[in-house]
Amino acid sequence: MTPDAWITVSRSALRHNFAAVQGLLAESKPPQIIAVVKANAFGHGAGETARIFEEAGADFFAVTTPQEAMELREAGITGRILVFLPPLPEQIDLLIEAGCDLTVCDPAGLAAIAESAQRLGKKANVHLKIDTGMGRLGVLPGEALPLAALLDEEKNLHFAGTYTHFARALENDGAPTRKQFAELQAVLAQLEKARIDPGLRHCANSATMVRFPEMRLDAVRPGTILYGQYPSAAVPRALDLQETWRMSARIVSVKQVPAGSAIGYGGEFVTRRPTTLAVLPIGYADGFSVAPASTSKGLRGLKALLRPQVLTVTVGGKKAPVIGRVSMQICCADVTDIPDVKVGDVVTVPARRITASARLPRVYEEHL
Repeated sequence: MTPDAWITVSRSALRHNFAAVQGLLAESKPPQIIAVVKANAFGHGAGETARIFEEAGADFFAVTTPQEAMELREAGITGRILVFLPPLPEQIDLLIEAGCDLTVCDPAGLAAIAESAQRLGKKANVHLKIDTGMGRLGVLPGEALPLAALLDEEKNLHFAGTYTHFARALENDGAPTRKQFAELQAVLAQLEKARIDPGLRHCANSATMVRFPEMRLDAVRPGTILYGQYPSAAVPRALDLQETWRMSARIVSVKQVPAGSAIGYGGEFVTRRPTTLAVLPIGYADGFSVAPASTSKGLRGLKALLRPQVLTVTVGGKKAPVIGRVSMQICCADVTDIPDVKVGDVVTVPARRITASARLPRVYEEHL
């Protein structure tokens, strides 16, 4: 059936952005590239996107959840996959059988992984996560050496890597990130003194990889930047990135309403003139109009509160304001000033990629 709404993904743009990262890292011994394909590859469709990156030269992949890792395996991805979340005990056997790299944050988690690996007669790849200041997952730096020693001693575990995650690499002030990096370096120095091989050392996400070359270490973990977007205004525009993603919908109804007509739930919008409405089969269940959970600080945040951005879609190359509340799967656009709009016309819809519904089919084309 012809879809009424879908997402187009550009294969060539994904390859181009991956090559741009490779070019940035080009040196005598460039770090490995761990392509982050969490959250359905930032809304692009994890399985097919991972295949594109694999063909482009990705060394391995990273996801957040065990379920995401298994989805990649089910999609035929055979390369290494690092799972950021420490696994629940009942998930460990399946992840080890699938050959995934696991994260450990505490002695109990380490013991559970070791027990499973021994029982299965396999050797599991394990990465030690250090909490250098993110405050979420990871062992604190002062407790890292004893945990690393336990990991190093387990015969059924391979100490595959040591890593951390930066909390403020998106900000103009680089001091907090440098402080976190110093904490990681101190832990790595302790491991070296104890003659413990830390495995692959990695900490650089998209922002860090661009801003702080000294933090690239043995591997980098690009995510957002592979999908054609810079993480924040603080990140220098050092790469030539291409757009990879577009959400589209077909107009399902065109109707005329008189002035004074209330549009949508709550009747919050009332037309001031005779209006031509284009009804679109897209809404907040699809990720359209979902606002970020937080507001920027300072003057930028104040402006966002005082002057909310007008939501628009693009019809025939022209902007059309969305009027009335965006409901779960339907919204309306004012196309009064756009001539010859008809049912079936394709509309480009802005949406946050991460929140774009997995129910929308992904259509992979060479170019957008």
